[in-house]
Amino acid sequence: MKIASNFLLTLPAVLLCSAAPSSAAVVGVFHNNYGNSGTQSIFVFGAAGTTGSLVRGTDSTAFAIDNSGIYTFSLGEGTNAMTQGGEINTLAFRIDANSPISAIALNRERYTTDQTNLLDVEALGRDHVVLTTTGTFGGSQMSVTAVEDGTEVQITSPVDLNGNPANTPINVTLNKGESVFYTSNSGSDLSGARVTANKDIAVFAGAECTNVPVGVSACDHLISQQYSVDNFDTEFLISNSYGNGELGDLVRVVGATDNTEVFLNGVSQGTINAGQVLTLDAGDGGVLTSSQPVTVGQFMRGQEQRQAGIGDPAYEIIPSTDQFLSSYFYATPVGADAFTLNYLSLAIAESEASSLKLNGSSVDTSAFSNISGWLFGTLAINTGIGTIEAANPFLATISGYSDYDSYFSTIATAFSPGVSPPVDPAPVPVPAAFPLLGAGLGILGLLRRKRRSA
Repeated sequence: MKIASNFLLTLPAVLLCSAAPSSAAVVGVFHNNYGNSGTQSIFVFGAAGTTGSLVRGTDSTAFAIDNSGIYTFSLGEGTNAMTQGGEINTLAFRIDANSPISAIALNRERYTTDQTNLLDVEALGRDHVVLTTTGTFGGSQMSVTAVEDGTEVQITSPVDLNGNPANTPINVTLNKGESVFYTSNSGSDLSGARVTANKDIAVFAGAECTNVPVGVSACDHLISQQYSVDNFDTEFLISNSYGNGELGDLVRVVGATDNTEVFLNGVSQGTINAGQVLTLDAGDGGVLTSSQPVTVGQFMRGQEQRQAGIGDPAYEIIPSTDQFLSSYFYATPVGADAFTLNYLSLAIAESEASSLKLNGSSVDTSAFSNISGWLFGTLAINTGIGTIEAANPFLATISGYSDYDSYFSTIATAFSPGVSPPVDPAPVPVPAAFPLLGAGLGILGLLRRKRRSA
């Protein structure tokens, strides 16, 4: 991040995908950006004629989506973000609609921008292990939001949170729409905090403004919605962001159970216990597996470590292989808000490469890296909207780069598939060295929760 006296408002960098839509409700929050001077916006995507409301505290605002397929709530500057650690607030928002929607929460401040996709309410859970990183300025951050009255939450953090000592449970009761926000001390990391509740909750984590890795300029705001433990998994594909440098992106892994061994391309990276974090350089990327379910965060490095000489930290919890989709509709910021460069990062089975199409045209994957039957690479895209699709599910993330600023995000997952027409793909061919976990990828569009039974 470089300090500037003005900031830009951008359109979202991530949209919809093909899958069987099922939910018409999402919950989201904004955390304090650097100096709390960011401008907050919510972008809601759906079919023309979709109507609904944005509820925040006691306020409700109706909306209707026209033929553009997007409705934008411009919330203004600063006052929409959570800033007071340890206090219950009503700053979270919920969007309900009469038809399936997707939504993005964007916190835009020049040189320190971030956004997060919002999971369907159906994808929420009751047990979370938080994953973020060290907060260089203002500490790392997390929030918990209730979707039902009488939600009893317990948080146990490995570091102090707003005067609450480390490793000592914090108990708080929230009603529907209420949230509690916590920050760690500058230079500390609340990753590994365990958050449990008697009812489903929405958990978000990140940092006010942080260097990735520590000591590498410059800092950026980070935020990502967290998956619940019942939606952790054991196989992920790491497709590096554009211009990442020889170290690749930074990857962090946290587990919910002891004795979890983590592998990258079949090579053990170490064993972690519940709540411990393993940090590794992605290198050329590839297949990350674990002996027990984990969640994985992919972090773009600061500009000083980026080969492209442009960009800055950005962060996203990445989907596991059983959450991939076969078609994605994407969009980049446009006009005066556009980033200098925009890219897709992809990972697709080698046997499926011939079916990959960008905006209807076949993709040349000859420059992609082949790692154990998976092809990994990036594609430059124009500003605006587009589609990327293949015969069967694959990984697609989107990122953008300007001077000391970036965005990076998954486009969509089966946890929040969006509003595009459903598809019925054939089963995914399995590379021999790293079999996909979980049967039934042929009905991936219908998969909402891999493990959740309650």
